[in-house]
Amino acid sequence: METEKLYYADPFLTDFTATVLDCQPGKNGYLVTLDRTAFYPEGGGQPADHGVLDGAAVTDVHEKNGVILHNVDRAVEIGKTVTGAIDWERRFDHMQQHSGEHICSGLICERFHCDNVGFHMGADIVTIDFNADISWEELLEIEAKANQYLYENHPIDIQFHRGAELEAIDYRSKKALEGDVRIVAFPGADCCACCGTHVLRSGQVG
Repeated sequence: METEKLYYADPFLTDFTATVLDCQPGKNGYLVTLDRTAFYPEGGGQPADHGVLDGAAVTDVHEKNGVILHNVDRAVEIGKTVTGAIDWERRFDHMQQHSGEHICSGLICERFHCDNVGFHMGADIVTIDFNADISWEELLEIEAKANQYLYENHPIDIQFHRGAELEAIDYRSKKALEGDVRIVAFPGADCCACCGTHVLRSGQVG
């Protein structure tokens, strides 16, 4: 059974309850499966959430075949209803960085007709790779446009699309996609397939 992803329904959700479906020893503690979770698993260049699950420290989260596995430092009881709390400061920082990256990448790809071929979010900096030669002066112009977009505080639109509906959308993606595809749109700046968490309005990037 796939894990219900609460972070898609509400990326600002910090506390939640869930039922423990499984708890098995792992390489670094225990791997816990819940019926639903607000913990974002590492993916798409965005690091995993950290936090607490009924007193157990959540140190890593990843997804396998639709099931989200939480790496915790102690065992939790199978069948029990537990309370989870994510490290909001870490999550919101990732949301700000990820949304800011989309805005910059969208503006750059539109102007220079290139592709974003790499993205990594670190503790201190975000790196983005493009298959184009861009001068420092041109990047400063992009920076100014991105900041103006933040000041204007545009709403962000996130929806799942498939089939003919998806084919009608002009969106960025590093590979061909099928089935339900999550499209994150920053109107006037970017439209991209993405599995990450984002702010609700561009001004929240800060």
